[in-house]
Amino acid sequence: MVQNNNQSGRGINRRQVLQGVGGAGIVAVAGCLGDEEEEGDAPFQIQLEVNADNDDRVQMVELIAESMEQTGYFDTTIETYEWNTYVGRLLDTEYADRGHIACIGLSGTFNPESFCNALHHSSNHGQCCNLQGINDPELDEMMDSARYDMDVVDDPELRAERYDEVWERLAEKRYSSITHFDLLAPVMSNDLHGYSTYPFTEGLFSYGLYAPEDEQVSWLDRDSDATPEETGLGDLQEGGTLRIGAGANVDSYDPPYSNDTTSTMAQNFVFEQLITSDADGNVYPWLAEDYELVETQDIDRTAYEEYMISVGADEEGVLDTDEQIIVQHPEDDPFGDDEVRVLTPEQAGEAVADGTFGMQFQYDIREGVEFHNGEELTAEHVVRSYERYENSDLSAQTFDSALYVEEVDDYTVNIYAQVPDAEAERELPAVYIHSLEQVDLEGGDLDPRQGNEPIGTGPYEFEEFVDEQYAEYSKFDNYWTEELGVDSIDWFDGPSEFPDGPVIEEIEFEIVPDDATRSGALQNEEIDVTYGLATATLDDFEQSDGFFIDSVETGGYEYIQYPVNVEPWDDERLRKAVNHLVPRERIVENVLNGWARPAWTDIPQLAEEAGTADPEALEQEIKPTNEYDPERAEELLDEVVEEYDL
Repeated sequence: MVQNNNQSGRGINRRQVLQGVGGAGIVAVAGCLGDEEEEGDAPFQIQLEVNADNDDRVQMVELIAESMEQTGYFDTTIETYEWNTYVGRLLDTEYADRGHIACIGLSGTFNPESFCNALHHSSNHGQCCNLQGINDPELDEMMDSARYDMDVVDDPELRAERYDEVWERLAEKRYSSITHFDLLAPVMSNDLHGYSTYPFTEGLFSYGLYAPEDEQVSWLDRDSDATPEETGLGDLQEGGTLRIGAGANVDSYDPPYSNDTTSTMAQNFVFEQLITSDADGNVYPWLAEDYELVETQDIDRTAYEEYMISVGADEEGVLDTDEQIIVQHPEDDPFGDDEVRVLTPEQAGEAVADGTFGMQFQYDIREGVEFHNGEELTAEHVVRSYERYENSDLSAQTFDSALYVEEVDDYTVNIYAQVPDAEAERELPAVYIHSLEQVDLEGGDLDPRQGNEPIGTGPYEFEEFVDEQYAEYSKFDNYWTEELGVDSIDWFDGPSEFPDGPVIEEIEFEIVPDDATRSGALQNEEIDVTYGLATATLDDFEQSDGFFIDSVETGGYEYIQYPVNVEPWDDERLRKAVNHLVPRERIVENVLNGWARPAWTDIPQLAEEAGTADPEALEQEIKPTNEYDPERAEELLDEVVEEYDL
């Protein structure tokens, strides 16, 4: 999931972060190799690109450009783009041919695969977030073996060891440069009580409003003199309108056809999934009342060979089928073969009927859950929702594991994985459940701009949206936790005074891309909470008595990604050289004022338990490859210039 801002370290003291390990920055850099005809004293003509609505990012791009130019090898220019334009630009598959150095933010999951697979697996080109068409079969296999294998399902230690091999391979090849791990720091007025920050931007407000898994609920009290730190559930008040300042426009309300954090943030008020996660990554049933792993079989994807059909492949590797490709035969090459064997949904169903699958999970759907249009949630909603993810913008992430979804009865669903998957418990059910009224809409049409107001099971109903201005939501009167009672959730063991649903009545989601304008709106009491402010502004709010900041190290980072298919960027020496010119610690100290942590490795703290056998040893090994080292960079650049006669 691309982001335009920034076990989790809750309640982080960011001053300690700065004093201890330096912190890191939110870099959003892109660039290009100049045409051969282009004149200039330096061998490399580089265009840096950044979204213009983030002051910190612009300053960081300027700092990186300065660092590159000081070597004498680069002439740099900087271009800025409005956020949604920038996202569309980078996710265009043709971007990989333009020779730009791209950078954008990633918001992952609690699973380590999301911090390597999304950026570097060949199947994610043009989705999120392989921007440059990286296609390294050996790396693909390494990432797959750390997740899709009976051995790693049964042995978490082996899984961690295999991920360490992935991080080492990424350091060796340097397809991307991870610059920092975000520190998510929403700023709130003292009118907002009970709020706690979720470590992923897209769930920042839906979690803060109501999350029984962490006994989390927020309320408004505009009359009390007590600060949020001084109040508890006994002071809870119902009603009021929460005014949120959002840092970007809602690009889409259609879950399978959006891949930016602001859109998902806006969707999360309306839509829900079968499961939910607490702030430490533990998984709980949600729209599913319960679930279980029924069976695991030790197979690989060649087991589907007898069910596969052959489809044509053109010279660019595009397959001649409109069907969702569930599995492609691992021995076939769409770039070299005229035909490729594939498994589509119809054949996947045949395989499951014959007992060929990797894993089977069974989900018991919670009875009595109502959609905003009055439909009752059933197994059919789940099955049809998965079908809507076919060939969507998120199809690569959805069907990297999912094989088939079937209705057992009105309130029971089986979800099958293609092969044994160590991350299946979280990843298989991770789709937003649609109403039957909207499940047949064309991709992108589930959006008020297309005349279709989003309908879900969530705690808030969609009311109004004015493009690039605001969205409004109201509390859903028949929300299922209130109808059934929070005590009906088997795993909930919170206090008796914990409410059955969210207590804030209305939400105003104000779209204010400019940092300074959002900051002023918060100070002028025009909004109650915002995020992604310039770090110099955060310092001011931190020292003010009228506001508070709940900062958390997130599962997100910024990364530079090199155009590996364009000469001379296919030479890893050039990529390593530029990586040594990214001044991570200077960015933190001079731009971000400590509101982040440098990414000496590619995995954030909240995914370390499953993603590395020894975090300290990994950092000791990988950090030297990421340190600012102009001398080493110039040695590598000399070699590249000499070889290419630049």
